[in-house]
Amino acid sequence: MQRSVLKRGGLLTVAAMMSAHAVGAEVVLTFGLEQRLEVGSNVDLTVPEGGTTTASVTRLSFGAVSRTQLDTLEFSAASALVVENSDGTGGTEAELERPELSLRYTREVPNALFSVGAQYRRDDADAFDEDISDADLDGTRTDIGADLRIETGRTAPLGFAFTTSFTRTEYQDTTDPTLTDTDVLRVGLETRLRFSEVLLGRVGLGYEREEETDVVGPATETSTASLGMTYLLANGEATADLSFSSDDDEGDRSTFVVGRTLTLPAGLLSARLGVTDGDSSGTDVIGALFWSQELPRGALDLRLERAIGFDDDTDEAVKSTTVSVSFTQDVNAVSSLGLSLSHEISDAPSERIEVSEFGATYRYALTEDWGLDSGVTYRVRKDADGRSDSPGVFVALSRSFEFRP
Repeated sequence: MQRSVLKRGGLLTVAAMMSAHAVGAEVVLTFGLEQRLEVGSNVDLTVPEGGTTTASVTRLSFGAVSRTQLDTLEFSAASALVVENSDGTGGTEAELERPELSLRYTREVPNALFSVGAQYRRDDADAFDEDISDADLDGTRTDIGADLRIETGRTAPLGFAFTTSFTRTEYQDTTDPTLTDTDVLRVGLETRLRFSEVLLGRVGLGYEREEETDVVGPATETSTASLGMTYLLANGEATADLSFSSDDDEGDRSTFVVGRTLTLPAGLLSARLGVTDGDSSGTDVIGALFWSQELPRGALDLRLERAIGFDDDTDEAVKSTTVSVSFTQDVNAVSSLGLSLSHEISDAPSERIEVSEFGATYRYALTEDWGLDSGVTYRVRKDADGRSDSPGVFVALSRSFEFRP
């Protein structure tokens, strides 16, 4: 009851802010509707394999933007009616789920910026985290957060940027003991140095405090410091970054990365290569490669990345490797075909996990406002429990339109 009152009060506050800001401002309202039908087998990629899940998702969204020459006020809201039949529901259930709210105010001039925002989201726990080590997360997760950013001296030889954010995460109806309610506070300060028109430098400090609110114990604190240089070129830029971090769980880590971004005639090529040394993982090579190419009637994207992380639940370093390829091709003026393929490896002393995914989509513009999407997916997971497969199909009818009062 209290949360409902808070939501209604928040919406009334947003309406009042938008009305006050709308005087002399350009206002754009966006309305969206999507009806999606999904059918999949073993959607949680578990061993032994689960049954078939059928879901009908009716999603409504609303956005409002009020903009003047100096400031912008943005608000968005969305929710969905989910009718689902699966092993977990024990029959057909219908619920109003997946609410999302976002509010942001930004004031920007050439030499300074001020931005403050707030967010609210509630969804299935496995919808938030894309970490493949977290399989079959049950229950509901709610995130409530706020953030602030202040920049000065954006065009001056010396500039500063201050950021801070707070996020509260709450879980309901979970069986995984590692899913605990947490409060996370982040603070960052960065100094930017403009040595010349093409040479830029930066010095940054960061602090993070994570506290488990439903577990008795000390909070986890992380401190970071970083130095960076950027050299602007006629066809892109070259970068070098050196960072140090100290974490209560992982220990100390030092990382050095050099990068190069190259602007192509019809695309972009970006590469990073570096080395990292941590108390939990030792010394290892990290890097990433991204290539995007426009085609005569489509586009091709390629991504390759290797990173070193740390799993707080198992207290061990995790080496992750990701390869993905996506291709889009216009069939005619109103339809297009999309193909995607990805393979991800999470390698830790306790377990090696591999997840491969293939997807194919067909998009058709019924009218200027209405669109029809359909597709198939196929996922494979290999871990300590064995191999699991999950094929699926979907079809979605959507409409989005703008209104200027």
